[in-house]
Amino acid sequence: MPTGSNQPLRLSKPKAYRSSPPPEPSDGYVAPPPIPNISTSTNPASTVRRSQAPPIPPQTSLPAPQGQDIANSARDTSPVYAQRPLRSTWSPPKFLRRRLIFFGIILLTLLVIISRSRLPATLPTLPGFLPSNFLNRETRARTSPSEIEYPDSIDKIESASEREKAKIQVEHAVALQPYFAENPNWGGREHGRDDYKAYTERQLRKLAVCVATNTCRENQTSVVIYGHIFAHFHIYEGYMGGEGIWTHSLTETLEKYGYTILHARDDWPYMWYIHNQIPNMVKAVIAWRSGQYGGAADFMKTPWRPNGIPAWKYFVYNYFPDHYISTVGDAWNVHSELGYSNNQRNFTFLPYIVEKPPPTSYIPTEQRPYQVYILAKFVRYFYPGTQPAWEDTSVFATAKSILEKEFPGFEFVVGCKDDRNGEQQEKEPMSVPDGIRNLGIMTKDEFERQLASSRAMLGIGWPTLSPSPHVALSYGIPFISPVSESVPLPSNKDPETWAQSQHNTLKALDEPYVYHVYRGNATQLVDAIRKALSNPIPQFVLPYMTREYQERAVGEFMKTDWRAKAEAILENRKKGIETENGNAVIEFTM
Repeated sequence: MPTGSNQPLRLSKPKAYRSSPPPEPSDGYVAPPPIPNISTSTNPASTVRRSQAPPIPPQTSLPAPQGQDIANSARDTSPVYAQRPLRSTWSPPKFLRRRLIFFGIILLTLLVIISRSRLPATLPTLPGFLPSNFLNRETRARTSPSEIEYPDSIDKIESASEREKAKIQVEHAVALQPYFAENPNWGGREHGRDDYKAYTERQLRKLAVCVATNTCRENQTSVVIYGHIFAHFHIYEGYMGGEGIWTHSLTETLEKYGYTILHARDDWPYMWYIHNQIPNMVKAVIAWRSGQYGGAADFMKTPWRPNGIPAWKYFVYNYFPDHYISTVGDAWNVHSELGYSNNQRNFTFLPYIVEKPPPTSYIPTEQRPYQVYILAKFVRYFYPGTQPAWEDTSVFATAKSILEKEFPGFEFVVGCKDDRNGEQQEKEPMSVPDGIRNLGIMTKDEFERQLASSRAMLGIGWPTLSPSPHVALSYGIPFISPVSESVPLPSNKDPETWAQSQHNTLKALDEPYVYHVYRGNATQLVDAIRKALSNPIPQFVLPYMTREYQERAVGEFMKTDWRAKAEAILENRKKGIETENGNAVIEFTM
């Protein structure tokens, strides 16, 4: 407006208050062009939202001309609008701010793409999990350095294609390790002993890798869950009792043929959790019925617990035979020893493997000293409380004095310790009986060296069904087994009449492999030792403890349609027809 104009001053409405009516057109006002219809325009630029009023230039604050009252001016009856405070800095229009944000997002995206292209080739980039170039052999070679140590078990795989897949999975595991490395201060006995969860989660990642890359071995998507506490003790604490040796054999065979094993300690909530992640892959849960956080009954499938573990997938493991405690049927009881019975048993027998020692570890009988190895790892096995076969411990010194006259250098040896606490030891001192040389606790290799130098193994009543007598026979060493009978002579030749035997499975063998002697009978003890020293035997393994038999048994177990068998049992049970043994059988949910 020219200075000194007679036109009254009219305040314009600021742009920010578009909801109020626009200023009335003054002299010389030109109407804006019509706004295009953005819903029908095909021009991308026309889709930008536009203001309904023409742009209003920034206003300046001008003083009112002298002699005029703006509010009461007769010439201007339009309302006076409050003026928006001035900003100290210039702000770009809204449409420009939106474009700046849009271009900023594009720039940030480009920076991310450029930075990712400079990361190592092993970084997981496959949608959801793994790099797509895992299938590229050349790329995989870059992530698989020559120093990778492949497990010796891979060389035992007969199929070349299976060996190659196993090696590929080792390479994948090496590539993933930097991204899934556990905290070094986590796990182990001092941190809750949750190592089994870390192992299981690694195996689940391994399953995901092989499925995503089409490199699964033939049986890899068939899963077995270990839920037995002694299996956990063997794997994580080196326990080598009977259950530990059985776990070792089963694991060796399952891994040889590509099956997946998941560890769950005796943690039933974790077994349930694992099963619900991959229910179609889980073929068997091998566990005891109780655990540290509840038992099997709390996690089985029922009409009111549809996400429970189906009973037909749960196999009750007990090292000792003839325990029928499955709710489904006989075959759902898994045992490591066959035992002895004139009647056919229907439990699932998965033995541990017994093999003859290599030639370098075998000493011909005639080169061994006249040494009898006593099977006992704790001193208390010689004393009341563990049902010793000879409670009068002087029998050993007496037998030694007799036999050393016939067999120069004869001696009894044992490898044991006193495992009781200090208070118990002070209250009731125990020591290895006279006439026996104690070698102390030995490693597995030391035990086998001593065994290889012996001519007989003597049982003293405990432990029962130990694997050690099988091992002794594989070295060509006869076993002397104490027994007791429930009926008088002469029926003692029938093992079914024996009330107790230290090794029920070996009831099937007789002299010169196994000498069955009466508990507490010192004369029979001396006679049996004399026969064993005078009649060497060849190396021997029971046919159903061999690797061939065990692998066939495990293969049949994994290939059996347990669901179909359980359905037939359940159908009969609902009709009142019971085909299974045991007091624990009930109706169950498929």
